Amino acid sequence: MKAYLYDSPVLPDGFKLPKAYIDFAISSDSQDLLPWKIMAGDMAACLSYFGAMLLKFPNRPLVPFAIVHDESGVYNDGWIVLACFDGTDLSGDPPVRIYDYSRPKVFPWDEKPYQNFSAWLETAKNESSDYKSSLL
Repeated sequence: MKAYLYDSPVLPDGFKLPKAYIDFAISSDSQDLLPWKIMAGDMAACLSYFGAMLLKFPNRPLVPFAIVHDESGVYNDGWIVLACFDGTDLSGDPPVRIYDYSRPKVFPWDEKPYQNFSAWLETAKNESSDYKSSLL
């Protein structure tokens, strides 16, 4: 299946997905990041969560690119967590902000963002390793 990379006019004007994300999303490495899942393989999920973020934060667009939905409850008690690009950043290497559905009153801007996709990915790989170890 071809990766869905928001190749439509839905993104904020001037916003570009980072090259590091695009390269990772189309690689086979993107499939082994549990509990995180890169959403590029699911256009409907991308657009659905993008719309949900626009409804929650109409003046501060967030572009979701990864999701945790761990129904086992090992990670975040089964709540959905989204990793999103800050859609207001037009640099081509935007910070990553986290939206945790278990904490709806905590805004993604209240917490320190990851500097960019590469910084987020490093943390996600560590979380993945810990998560997989906890399942053994």
